[in-house]
Amino acid sequence: MAQHIRTVEATLAVRVPVNAAGSLADGATRIVERVDAVDRVEELTVCGLTPGLNDTVVDLEVRLTLARERETATAADRALAAGVGVRDVEDVEAVEPDAPPARESATA
Repeated sequence: MAQHIRTVEATLAVRVPVNAAGSLADGATRIVERVDAVDRVEELTVCGLTPGLNDTVVDLEVRLTLARERETATAADRALAAGVGVRDVEDVEAVEPDAPPARESATA
């Protein structure tokens, strides 16, 4: 039986336009929150930048709440990858909503 998930941690890259308002983190948050499957971004960490002529590719680690339960992390991965401005999705893991970030719990 598939586990229904609502909160995920993901590693992804998004394209933030050069004329986007606010910081690159603000622009990346808006790109991720525009994805239909996403309700809100809980945490966002910028891991890398690749500047370009018209946009900057921002590598991110995010914890987000999905707009509705997805059957599997793979379904959440596909929904994120289909988002406008999302360039690449490397890893999506289901997490408990109140759990510490995965990288913190792995080092504890």
